[in-house]
Amino acid sequence: MLVKLFFRIIVAMFTLATFTSFSNATPELIAPTDSWRVVLDGVMGGRSSGRIRESATGTVVFSGDLSLENNGGFSQIRKNIDVGSLQNQDGIEIRVLGDGRTYQFDIRVSNVRLMAGGFQSTFETIRDEWQTIRIPFSDFRLYSFGRQVPRAPEMDPAKIESIGMTLSDKNPGGFQIEIKSIRSYNEDDITSNTIESDSNGSLGEVAESAGLNTLLNLVTLSGLSLPEGEQYTIFAPTDKSFAALSEKTLALLTSEEGKPILKSILSYHIVAGELRSSDLLNRRTSSTLNGQTLQYDTDGGITVSGASVQVVDVPFNGGVVHVIDSVLIPESKSIIELALETHSLSTLVTAITAAGIADQIGSENGPFTVFAPVNSAFASLPEGVLEGLLESTNRTSLIDTLGLHIVPGRVMSNQLLNTKRARSFFGNTIEFGLSKGQLQVQGASIIKADIQAANGVIHFIDKVITKSESPKIINVSMNKEAIRIYELAINRGVPLYNEGQESACASVYEIAIESLIALGSDTLDRRVIERLEMGLAEAESENADAERAWIYRRALDSAYERLSNR
Repeated sequence: MLVKLFFRIIVAMFTLATFTSFSNATPELIAPTDSWRVVLDGVMGGRSSGRIRESATGTVVFSGDLSLENNGGFSQIRKNIDVGSLQNQDGIEIRVLGDGRTYQFDIRVSNVRLMAGGFQSTFETIRDEWQTIRIPFSDFRLYSFGRQVPRAPEMDPAKIESIGMTLSDKNPGGFQIEIKSIRSYNEDDITSNTIESDSNGSLGEVAESAGLNTLLNLVTLSGLSLPEGEQYTIFAPTDKSFAALSEKTLALLTSEEGKPILKSILSYHIVAGELRSSDLLNRRTSSTLNGQTLQYDTDGGITVSGASVQVVDVPFNGGVVHVIDSVLIPESKSIIELALETHSLSTLVTAITAAGIADQIGSENGPFTVFAPVNSAFASLPEGVLEGLLESTNRTSLIDTLGLHIVPGRVMSNQLLNTKRARSFFGNTIEFGLSKGQLQVQGASIIKADIQAANGVIHFIDKVITKSESPKIINVSMNKEAIRIYELAINRGVPLYNEGQESACASVYEIAIESLIALGSDTLDRRVIERLEMGLAEAESENADAERAWIYRRALDSAYERLSNR
């Protein structure tokens, strides 16, 4: 009776919810995390953090920590869309689960380009509550560095080239917003449909005969629950399967300490969407709610990551169940932990350590797809390149190079050709192809694929991916020259400001910034150049001489701090 009651609860939990659909609307603008990128206030010296991940149910989760230190205070995600795709649309509709904070929806258009700004409209969220929010395009206003641009042109939806969300509410601390959908709408085209639930019967008798009592008890113990209104495929191990685990493992899974591990294991048995046995015959892999991937094999019967499917296609209101003969165990080690254990990736580990990004691809972040060059790939770089990248003065170039090998989200090898291209960690496009029967990523061959990690997947490659130009090595002598220009500007500008000649002071600082950009665009740290360029852009919208002088001074001080730390 307990089993029957449990499955009745599951059936009720999976009942489909009513939803609204749109005719003649544009496709969903939300996409897997590999199409989004994070932009932080670190380019201005701030210390806010932000990360994006795809949840087990396919939503996009944007989270992090907002810091107001060092004149910071924003964290943003952004993605490009096709120009013209929102022509004749009236606004944006988003479905979000918020944290009670106020966010901004950001739009950038091809005919109005600002260094740090775009069209924005704020929206408020309610903590732990799903909301559908509509923002008409007429509500968007043009901002630059947090200030509304006077006499700005109206936003043209036909010229929208990117969208994003920003948190900059000046309240330091953690944040998280979950995004289920983003789409445009046209007021003239709205219709609605209701999908009714369709019961497929009870699973109680099947559960009893298949011996799923241990699974029931562990699900109850873990507190695992599934979102309402969705369909799922459950690969259910029998009691005999759990009995085959060691006593030590079972003791851990049933302890309070092991509850996160138990929940991870159970969610590894669940796939979003209904997959019948006929669907499994035509598939190679599926992503689970755990985030890792199951692999299917149909030679001599259906197996799921090595477990044999014994009972198939048991329907219930929330999808379908297949009974399997063993417990599926996901990988518990992170990408960096697996790399540390792999001798052929020792040079990559050395580079990651030198770049200081081990924590960023650690178990707390992700998921990521890492195209990992083996030791021989680094050894084949031109003489002196690897040694130069590992120098502390070239940390930025090393990070840029490593970033080309990291893609947000999990991309399995069988998805690469369909994906064709992806955005790397820092927004660069890398392309996938096939050469002589071998998968390629940006010209490098994948020599070992689909190594699963707790926070992503690793593919071994035989070459180091670089930009079209050679990795930029920081010119130390140019750093010294840049510091000399800074010191000269401060020595000339400060007395002028103190004497009340704010305009003259601002001019001195402006000339110094333009000189640094012109002299160091190819040799200085790119973050130094970006900060200086942002200073120039911010000052353009300021009429007061004194304030312009301080904007320039803050940009120079931030650049000097980076230069003097090298």
